[in-house]
Formats: sequence, C-alpha cells, structure tokens
Amino acid sequence: MPVAYATVEHMLFDNASLEPGEWILVHAGGSGIGSIAIRIAKALGCIVITTVGSADKAAKARELGADHVINYREDRFEGVVRKLTARRGVDVVFEHTGADTWAGSLLSLKRGGRLVTCGATSGPSGSINLMQLFQQQYRIIGSFGAPLSALERALHRIASGVRPVIDTVFALEDFRAGLARLENRDVFGKLLVDL
Repeated sequence: MPVAYATVEHMLFDNASLEPGEWILVHAGGSGIGSIAIRIAKALGCIVITTVGSADKAAKARELGADHVINYREDRFEGVVRKLTARRGVDVVFEHTGADTWAGSLLSLKRGGRLVTCGATSGPSGSINLMQLFQQQYRIIGSFGAPLSALERALHRIASGVRPVIDTVFALEDFRAGLARLENRDVFGKLLVDL
C-alpha cells in the first residue's frame, strides 16, 4: 500500500493537480497503480480512459468504473483518445509504461495538458518533438515515490471506501506461482502473499 497507493496519490494530486471533471488517460489499467488510478479518478468525478492488453482486462477495467477502455493490442490508443475527445485530447496522462507509449501519450494530450510519469517498464528512452512540446504547451512531470502526506491521504481514501484492487492472495509456499502470473502479465491489480 505505501508504494503503490501513495505513489498514485502523489502522481495525481501533488504533481498532476487532477481536478474533478477532467479527462484522464490511465495506461495499463490492469496494473497495480493503474487500477488504483482508475478508482481514485472516478471517485473524484473524472472521465477515465484506460489502456489494457486483453478483453478480460477490458471487462475488469469497466467494472472498476473506466468510462472508455482501449485494447492497445487492437487499436492505436492515441487515435481512439483523439476520437473520444473530439480531437481535443485529455487533460492528464498517467504514464508509467515508458518507451512504448511515450509518443502516443503526448499525442493524447490537449493543449496545455499534463503528463505525469513514474515508470519505464517498456524502456527508459523516448524521443520528443520539441516544437510539439512548446507549441502545445505540454507540462511533463516526473514523479518518484511519495511524501508522508500522500501516504496519509491514501489511508484516508482507503478508509472512505476507495480500495485497492486485489487480484489473488497466495500462500507463501505458492509464491513462485504468483511470480509466474506477474511475468506472464496475467494479473489485474495486486497480488498478495499471505505470510
């Protein structure tokens, strides 16, 4: 909880300054932080678009409250985002996948939009068109860890009912099975190990 939930709090509020009613694109909606970001943004009253890699994860993301779900294996997410927003783009992109989604994430932003990033699971290097950056007045924000204030807000948010998504609880002796699920990307939310 301190790592995933507080990280999302820090990204969305301390860094991206997410406001009620804004459009947000949450990448990897089935991941631990992606699923939490969907729940928090919906609780705030935002319009949530998320990306996932399977029909099963798409259904689960809709159950969490995502307004629009894009299977990135079937569609170019940036094109769908532009269509959904009538070419305006989203206010905020919640980016943590890295190189594979970087360029499309920038194309998904509205003029003056904010991209907040905390990860690079698909690779640490992405290119940027500097003219696009300054002409569109993008704000790109790096986010690392979380202050204690974000942890405190996360605990209050959980107590108010915005809970993290738990996929499966494994016994310690089944730890390797949990790791295999992670490696195969066959997880929606978090896996827990019962000690």
